[in-house]
Amino acid sequence: MLQLPKLALGVRALVLAMLVAGTLLRATPALSQTFPSRPVRIIVPVTAGGLSDILTRAYAQELSQLWGQQVLVENRPGANTILAAEATAKAAPDGHTLMLSTPPAISINQFLFKKLPYDPERDLAPVFIIAYAPPLFIVGASVPVNTLQEFIALAKSKPGELAYGSFGMGSVAQIDIEILSAKAGIRMNHIPYKGIADVLPALTSGLIQFGYAGIPPALPLIRQGRIKALAVAAPRRIAVLPDVPTLDEAGLPGLDLRGWFGIVAPSATPRPVIDRIATDMAQVSARPGFSEKAITGVGLEPMLLMPEAFAEFVKKERTRNSEVIRSLKLSLD
Repeated sequence: MLQLPKLALGVRALVLAMLVAGTLLRATPALSQTFPSRPVRIIVPVTAGGLSDILTRAYAQELSQLWGQQVLVENRPGANTILAAEATAKAAPDGHTLMLSTPPAISINQFLFKKLPYDPERDLAPVFIIAYAPPLFIVGASVPVNTLQEFIALAKSKPGELAYGSFGMGSVAQIDIEILSAKAGIRMNHIPYKGIADVLPALTSGLIQFGYAGIPPALPLIRQGRIKALAVAAPRRIAVLPDVPTLDEAGLPGLDLRGWFGIVAPSATPRPVIDRIATDMAQVSARPGFSEKAITGVGLEPMLLMPEAFAEFVKKERTRNSEVIRSLKLSLD
């Protein structure tokens, strides 16, 4: 497994390789060189203090120095990221308004709501994926299993009797657990909660048996023995939990269930400006110590997808999510 210093070195090497290959700035120099001409705002769809907010502020500080302009973080929570996405979609398409996006804004909401005040495909342009959050699939300490396959066997022996908790109807947690359940051939009852702060106590008290959580909130309870981590949705094992297998290792190969954090812009933003933003964010990601502090240091893993790769990634996510949401007959209208 990669240690964090080696991981940071790998990030810098990746960015250097992309720069040498000329894949980042294919643009008309005039536009990219004059950007930004005034302060830039990055809209965050959650309240201050959350992981999305902390990550955005780390980049904003570095980009402010790099650009010689203030980069302001504007928190606009609510409506499953719709408020923030609408504000971004309707902003002037010049690169001075960006959004820290998570999956609901551009790959989930359009399948949950019959009518949105923005069109994710038409109105928002992928710029740069920063990192992914490797979620853990967890059970309460009282559940008599120690591996994912043991839990699957238990669930199959009690169809519809076990319950899992999510962060609400249509949340990433619900969708990903339903994808996992379909792959494993099991059926559980869904109990929607407001967020992870409610899911974890429900697990530890035995109200539910199965759940989904990011590493930072779950780690203390795992170390205390109050919950058990059965698998992590990541390409490789995580340094802070080296004994927890990946989904592939746990017997469910081919499931890419990573939550992610990326930057999007109004779709009419000139491509030279999008490339400039992506390039500069990649360079910030490669700075010595930055990844360890702002990404791996808060339980995330670098992803670093440039605009074309980001767009292709989201295209696949939309196809998958639309199928899952349709099969579950989910609607939030």
